[in-house]
Amino acid sequence: MPAVGLPRGRPFSSQFERHVVFKNLMLYRLGPEWPASAAQLEEALAREPFAECGATQQKSTGWVPPRGPEHGALVESVDGQWIARLAIETRAVPGEAVRRKAQEAIDQIEKTTGRKPGKKEARDIRDDALLALLPQAFPRLGQVTVWLNPQERWLALDAGSQGKADEVISSLVRVAGPGFAVGLLQTQRSPQAAMAAWLAAETPDELPDSLHVERECELKGSGDEPAVVRFTRHDLATDEVRQHIAEGKLPTKLALGWQGRVGFVLTQALQLKKITFQEGVFEEGGSPAQGDDRFDADAALATGELSALITDLVAALGGEVEATAVTEQAPPAASPARSAAPAAGDPPF
Repeated sequence: MPAVGLPRGRPFSSQFERHVVFKNLMLYRLGPEWPASAAQLEEALAREPFAECGATQQKSTGWVPPRGPEHGALVESVDGQWIARLAIETRAVPGEAVRRKAQEAIDQIEKTTGRKPGKKEARDIRDDALLALLPQAFPRLGQVTVWLNPQERWLALDAGSQGKADEVISSLVRVAGPGFAVGLLQTQRSPQAAMAAWLAAETPDELPDSLHVERECELKGSGDEPAVVRFTRHDLATDEVRQHIAEGKLPTKLALGWQGRVGFVLTQALQLKKITFQEGVFEEGGSPAQGDDRFDADAALATGELSALITDLVAALGGEVEATAVTEQAPPAASPARSAAPAAGDPPF
């Protein structure tokens, strides 16, 4: 079977707004004992419901109903896949505004007392200036969709940055208790080594039939000031690209197509970025669904396509390394957030 690429010049997104379409995926492996059921996950997430930032609060995180505020369930089970959503609200005050307000207070102290505040006092003044300005800052709300495949024990986060992913993992650790175990999904062959081999190959035989190299990549050299070469909308099966690989530049990002149905950018950290579903994927079953049916249809189609994609990608990278070897050490939270502390007693898992 020849490699199937993505049709050139065709849009990937549907004309209809989707409820559950992942744009990025960070992949994790869950421990064998967690979670036991969607009901137990629901019970755990209810320990940290989302609440809006207070007037002087910089950040608040918590779980929200993925189907929408009119639905109370924090976990939706669709075709055996679990969908949840973490909300992250922040208030940001420009540093220059804080410095200016703090300096005004410092100047006033010097003018009225004739003394210059010490380091500790100046720090307290800056903190007071931040608290005074926070109520004027507009809150910004973001959400991270969380997908759990209980059969494969995959945890996938639609997060564009490691900081947001850490917020999710930290919350899960807090609500699930010490029994929670999670680790990054790892493969026998590193994504970077595999991508380099795919680009260096003069024939497509190196790639499995389901995957196809697309027209975007980033190559990076070594050293203190490494050279970076980016190709966009460019044929990558060329001597020029192979020469860069031969000179020691390694791919950090590579655009791939899967079965002519999904496009994505694979990174050296085994993250999937810029996920795009080819036009028609979501409408294959007929006319698009509406309301709650739309959520179920989107979730079923998106997780079904991506589950098969991830399986093929892991196989192309030599299979998974010690699928049951995960760590109970969660990444640190970026900063304290407003959330309910775990209740006393045994954790739900």
